[in-house]
Amino acid sequence: MLTSRSHTHPFRRALASDWPRLPWPLGWKSAGALALLCSTVTWASLPSPLRTDESGQWQALAITPLSGGGATGMQMAPTQAVQPLEFVAKRVPAPIEIAPVVQPVAQTIGPMRIRGRVGDGLYWSLRAAGASPETAAQYLAALATEVDVGAIAASDGFDLVLGANRQLLYAGLSRVGEAPLRLVRWSTGGEAQWIDAANADRPAPVTSGSAWPVNGHITSYFGYRYHPILHFTRFHAGVDIGASWGAPIVAAGDGQVVSAGWAGGYGREIRIAHAGGLTSTYAHMSEMVAQPGSYVRAGQLIGYVGSSGLSTGPHVHFEVLRRGVPVNPLSVRFAGFTRAPDTHVAGAVKARLKQLLSVGQRQG
Repeated sequence: MLTSRSHTHPFRRALASDWPRLPWPLGWKSAGALALLCSTVTWASLPSPLRTDESGQWQALAITPLSGGGATGMQMAPTQAVQPLEFVAKRVPAPIEIAPVVQPVAQTIGPMRIRGRVGDGLYWSLRAAGASPETAAQYLAALATEVDVGAIAASDGFDLVLGANRQLLYAGLSRVGEAPLRLVRWSTGGEAQWIDAANADRPAPVTSGSAWPVNGHITSYFGYRYHPILHFTRFHAGVDIGASWGAPIVAAGDGQVVSAGWAGGYGREIRIAHAGGLTSTYAHMSEMVAQPGSYVRAGQLIGYVGSSGLSTGPHVHFEVLRRGVPVNPLSVRFAGFTRAPDTHVAGAVKARLKQLLSVGQRQG
């Protein structure tokens, strides 16, 4: 005998197979409730349009996304709870304060002392010791008033004192086998000059301008050359200046004429003694004007261009001796007659030197 459990209606079996099996204890009612809940959540998640009078408030609260026109900083619309006031003080924005621009104040730095050895090169030794390019240039210019900077030896020592704003006040140079050079910056009549404190109480030469002996061009320089007449190489102790016959020749600096006459191969020659142990020579003249023993100034006429002596044409042989030794005339600066020293200035310069040399020394 067959029971109902073993014989299920075929329509019910098909319906059961097509309907998804739900986990226990969900049944028909539970499935319907679940579908209703899901549809409600989906509908609630969709953005709902705001009324026109509310959209601005949502934007002011920054709830509306920026892509949808969200904004901040808007005033809130009044509600029914707002009570009007008769007077409300309007807030005035505070003025913007601008900080004043403070100009940097130039600081005065000094004094400072720089010392060292010349070594392979004076300029680069100065730079390596801490001198700026401007300071090094000031120092070299100061030394050039007294010595040939190119003749400074590697064993010599430099000594500088800088004042406020790195102004050079003292330029010292210690030289092996020679007296040291101690130059102090000194102002007289509003003009600054360098005074050698070691010789401040000695007669000093009056500086004068140097003059070119003749209006012409150099045809032969100082040094060894092949002599055009003697036809062998020998030392040329001066420079030859080519000029037209009879052109005026002037003294290169202030001095006293020590000789004027014939001098063998030099032809008609004039020699002038200058301050500082210098002697200048003007040779091969056609005519001499200055007389022996007379004093001449720089630029004063002393003779005329010629070709006397061993000469191949009109020119002037210009020669300079320093204490009897020939030197290149192009590197010489002439000075005038000597003057009596100012004892008051000499004492003040030496006192200033003592003060400057105390910079960098330990006290006590």
